[in-house]
Amino acid sequence: MRDHDRALLLAGLAEGDRLWDPDENLLLIEAPYNPIHTSIKGGKAHPTRHSLHYALLLLERAAAADDGSGDLARACAVLERIAALQDRTPENDTYGIWGYYAEEPPWEMVPADWNWADFLGTALLLVDLRHGRRLPEPVRAEVRESLRHAAASIVRRDVSMTYTNIAVMGTFVTLVAGEHLDDAELAAYGRQRVLRLARAIDETGSFAEFNSPSYWGVVLESLTLLRQYARDPDSLRIVDRLHDRHWEHFLARWHPATRQLSGPMARCYSNDLGAPPHLVKAVGGLLPVQEKTRAEPNDITTSITSCVDYRAPHWALPRLEALAEPREHRELFSTHGPAPEVGTTWLDHVTTLGSVNHIDTWLQRRPLFGHWRRPDGTAGHIHWHLVKDDGAEDFDFASGVVTTVQSGPHAAWLVGFASPAGDRHHHLDMIRPGDRFPVRSLRVVVDVVGAHLPDGGADGVRDGHTVRLDLGTARLTLQSAVGGSFAGRPTAPPRVTPRDDGVRIETVLFETYQPTDLSWNDIADAYAGGTLSLEPAHPDLPDGPWAAPSLTPTGDGAARLEWTTPQGRALTVEGATGVVAREAHAARHATTLDGAPAPVVRLSRSLVAEGD
Repeated sequence: MRDHDRALLLAGLAEGDRLWDPDENLLLIEAPYNPIHTSIKGGKAHPTRHSLHYALLLLERAAAADDGSGDLARACAVLERIAALQDRTPENDTYGIWGYYAEEPPWEMVPADWNWADFLGTALLLVDLRHGRRLPEPVRAEVRESLRHAAASIVRRDVSMTYTNIAVMGTFVTLVAGEHLDDAELAAYGRQRVLRLARAIDETGSFAEFNSPSYWGVVLESLTLLRQYARDPDSLRIVDRLHDRHWEHFLARWHPATRQLSGPMARCYSNDLGAPPHLVKAVGGLLPVQEKTRAEPNDITTSITSCVDYRAPHWALPRLEALAEPREHRELFSTHGPAPEVGTTWLDHVTTLGSVNHIDTWLQRRPLFGHWRRPDGTAGHIHWHLVKDDGAEDFDFASGVVTTVQSGPHAAWLVGFASPAGDRHHHLDMIRPGDRFPVRSLRVVVDVVGAHLPDGGADGVRDGHTVRLDLGTARLTLQSAVGGSFAGRPTAPPRVTPRDDGVRIETVLFETYQPTDLSWNDIADAYAGGTLSLEPAHPDLPDGPWAAPSLTPTGDGAARLEWTTPQGRALTVEGATGVVAREAHAARHATTLDGAPAPVVRLSRSLVAEGD
């Protein structure tokens, strides 16, 4: 993969060279909109992370060149600037971290992002591990001092091992920095953290931050770097087992027909996984390189792949190429809370659909999500989410709580609302009982990206509360259950509208012409339910009416949705109907398959901590 690495390096450097600001010795980018942490939501700004990654890429090119003095000088200028932007005052809450931008120090952020100690600490550690001896001594001293402060911040925070990507990244920084800097106390903390991480995963056999396309890559990077640079043999044995388990977790929902990762997902930024460079490199070119239409600042961060020795286990490659036979996969993710968190994924040679039994509706969640292979061989996406229009824009509303149960390609769902709970973020902008918040509409939305309506339009696909879409190679069927309610108003039949990228199916829970301020104190009940099926097209696929889902209150602040799938499986979902705390929703949620509790299955019974 040498050519792949070189292409990545050159692409990242080209973008960094284009964005270089010699007056500030940092990159200058158009700041993307970010609803949390930073007040900088647009306009030009100087990013810390991209700039530090650019410095690392400059050092990589300098090391390969006969005369890399120009790259070395620019990299040193960046490193000194980054060091100056770190909060090095131990008494501060933001000790050891940076702001996203030079224009906004961490203590001015609301709130600061303590993960920057882990992200920038990783890059600083790579700078010193790979190029420290080539740096002028004053610059190297600043790099090492910044690294020590970042590691101290990570130790002080001591994040939960269920915060998977940060838990693994901070483990790399503390263990390897401790070994590399001859800091015995830091190295001992890192070794203990490897064991704690493994024991946390052994509680369920899987990862609490489950099946995230983005953070799977972050965790893979950190595990790979641990394998590259850690020296402690006991820790390395555990890391090797973690690395295998991490691949097993990924492959369980990898869909060869679409070359996509199916649902459900705890954290997701894009519905199209594509072929990220770390995955292409790990599998030795088995997957094609994704062609980019334009350069962007994230190419600089992506190019760090060239510094990481990704290697997939040999047993993983056949499972990436082909699905042996259609299968259903169930997996326990977490036992924290009143009920286990369990995912179900169906995979066949055309379609895949995944769900999680109970989760909030934050924009990064994919509680009910899948793909199908379109006639042209590309992937289409099915994305269930809860959308709020506050009068200014649509966004995924984090105050929802959804419960699902799935059998094969068929899933039933029930959604309600929680308070206190988040608006845009699941815990940073809480809406509490009595708070008033602007709403123009609340809708359960299923986006079918890559689908097209027939010439007859929406009326040709909707029959009452049922929507059927012919996807060419597959068929999607959505049923909205009669009986849901928002403040006493019954749920309307779904509406179907074309979009530039596909088709949107919406079940409206609340809608007004002008935004209004709601308070959960005024809402006695707020819930809705339905079913979603995604199947390969087949001449014998029945077009006749399916059994309609039944949604009825149970009389004790809950409702039950019951449905029999076309295959005769009886699915039941139960959840709270009122706006209550998340814990109350979790306590009331229940699912059954054919009258029995839905199975709870571990990904593996072997222990990564002990090697059993």
